[in-house]
Amino acid sequence: MGEIGTAITGLLNFRDVGGLPTSNGARTRFKTLYRSHSPSGLGPEGMAEIRALGLGAVLDLRDEFETVQWPYDLGAPSIRRYFVPVLGNRPVPPDQADLYLHMVEECGSEFTRAVLAMADAQSLPLLVHCAVGKDRTGVTVALALSAVGVTDEAIVTDFLRSNPGLNIPDPGLDDSEDDGDGDGTRDRFLMHHHVRAALIESALARARLLGGDVPGYLAMHGMTDAELDALRTNLTEPLDD
Repeated sequence: MGEIGTAITGLLNFRDVGGLPTSNGARTRFKTLYRSHSPSGLGPEGMAEIRALGLGAVLDLRDEFETVQWPYDLGAPSIRRYFVPVLGNRPVPPDQADLYLHMVEECGSEFTRAVLAMADAQSLPLLVHCAVGKDRTGVTVALALSAVGVTDEAIVTDFLRSNPGLNIPDPGLDDSEDDGDGDGTRDRFLMHHHVRAALIESALARARLLGGDVPGYLAMHGMTDAELDALRTNLTEPLDD
């Protein structure tokens, strides 16, 4: 199963989304879909390591103000840049659980545009990111993976890798073990930043409620059967005999 993967110097939450099992006995391809924190702020070494991945495209899910405030230059004009502002400057709920449901309910067209980038073979390998590669990226990747038949268990496993990928502490620790003053600072941090299985499970359940299944949800927002077939071809492969 995919791991956080080969490190990119200075880039948090980077991983290859390859090796995840599908319900029909296939798996996701390695070196095809990567996810990460935004590359803004990376030094020359990290940028060179990104270029060495041989990317066809980078998919940036941030809103316009984020791309202006935290820009970056990969130094490789041949790498396509897709900008799909998932939230589109919409007001969002402050509660993390409500945010995930809100995104699925209100941002279906944007998520579908993002997934369609993965259906274009010329865009692969593709790196997808938002600000920290956790929420917007997490739902985008989960929808794509579910659409090609990756099991929910594997989707959740990949999703939860954002906690160590971002150095988010284990919620099992006591507040006193973190900051020594027991003022609840750590609990408040975890409430807004620590990802839990229930977040992505509820997002997928809501997409299935709206569309019948995840392919149906994407079809509601413009994905064709041919594009879904291309997505499956691009992202999955048979297991080795």
